[in-house]
Amino acid sequence: MKRRFPKLGRWLASMYLVWSLLVFFGSLGSESHSWWPIFLYPVIWPLSFLFQRIDFASSDTVYAVFYIVVGTIWIWWLGRLFSILATRLFPFRDEKTVV
Repeated sequence: MKRRFPKLGRWLASMYLVWSLLVFFGSLGSESHSWWPIFLYPVIWPLSFLFQRIDFASSDTVYAVFYIVVGTIWIWWLGRLFSILATRLFPFRDEKTVV
């Protein structure tokens, strides 16, 4: 199926991945490292809200895996969903000319 924005999911996911890695590794070694999820929480809001509600582990590694890996997959999925929705709302016109 031809979509309006075929690479949107990849672009958004890659931008989120770079941002999340920058936030995580940029705050390492400082006393403010425990605050790094705050910068990613609003971006993946529904998932992060659920994760905070069922907070079963307060390990930095678990937080990193969730916010970086699961967040990247979530953003990729949202980009694909938006691309599919845009294609269905605004379908391509057949550009054949009638003679």
